Formats: sequence, structure tokens, C-alpha cells
Amino acid sequence: DYYSQPGALFNLMSPAQKKVLFENTARNMGDAPREVKLRHIGNCMKADKAYGQGVADALGLPMSEAK
Repeated sequence: DYYSQPGALFNLMSPAQKKVLFENTARNMGDAPREVKLRHIGNCMKADKAYGQGVADALGLPMSEAK
């Protein structure tokens, strides 16, 4: 299981820490291809739905397209 530990860590984070996580993720993905960004959102969702949603929002991409 590759997702329970990241999900548990995400749930320990404060709202401010989560905001920084989302902002850093979006900034560091920069000009990565859209497909890579969508795949990453899907992986984040496997850890925690709110994690995936936060990353999607920060990247400006719809959750409906995530893998």
C-alpha cells in the first residue's frame, strides 16, 4: 500500500501546512505536461480525496479529468 502513509501524514497537517503543500506542488510542477499533472492528482486522491482536490485546485485543473 503506497497511499495510506501519505494520507495519514496529510491528515496530520494543519490547514496552513496543507495550503503550503498545494502551492509548492503547483509551483514545482510548473510546465510539466497536463497528463503528468492529472496523473499526480489521481495519485494524491488515492491518499486522501481532499489532498487530490487541493492539488487540482492549485493547478487549476478539474478533478473530473484526474486519472
